[in-house]
Amino acid sequence: MQLMKQLSIKGLFLPAIALCSLLLSGNAAHAALVTYSFTGGVSNLNGPLLPTVNLLSPVSGTFQFDNSPAVGGNYAGVVTNLTLNIGGYTSSFEPGANAVTILKNIDLGDGFNGDRWRLVTAATGLPINGYSPFRFDLTLDREGSLFANTDMQNPPSLSSLTGSRWRLIFENAGGNLVRVQGAFSSLTAVPLPAAVILFGAGLISLVGLGAGGLRNLRWPQV
Repeated sequence: MQLMKQLSIKGLFLPAIALCSLLLSGNAAHAALVTYSFTGGVSNLNGPLLPTVNLLSPVSGTFQFDNSPAVGGNYAGVVTNLTLNIGGYTSSFEPGANAVTILKNIDLGDGFNGDRWRLVTAATGLPINGYSPFRFDLTLDREGSLFANTDMQNPPSLSSLTGSRWRLIFENAGGNLVRVQGAFSSLTAVPLPAAVILFGAGLISLVGLGAGGLRNLRWPQV
């Protein structure tokens, strides 16, 4: 009878331990993915994109990238997701060329030097008057010095910047390019959902209790 009870306890907790280990290993594999949401407006666009998008179109979206520690300044292939809403028009991430680039003491234009955080990715979406989106980029600039180095790092806060810009570029069948661009009014890290945090904490607690119970088991002598 005692042996059956002990086996029952093991049968309850060992699957939980295995499940928690699997989840933790999965989380570790994706722990470096960070997501940011943004809002902004349109400041410039080319005529062929009217009236689908216009200067009054509100802008919002999200982007995701892998911020695993790295050095070098140019981090190709780290962007994993993008959604851009311009009024009622939506463009999204397209697998292909993408990168985060961190630059120090470069020419920012208009005679100013400074630092820049830049994200570029291929994009897709419905055509507008024969023009299809193919590239999205954003730049976050600070005249003077902003970064200590060009190691991989998260985008700086808007309050620390002297300039910001997002841009969506379109191309038609003839290879002609048009664009819509603007500035950011907010840029915020998206936290991990609370339900996920609580679920993970609950599993870890369960495994801790299970491990303690298993250590206290007394097996019959044979």
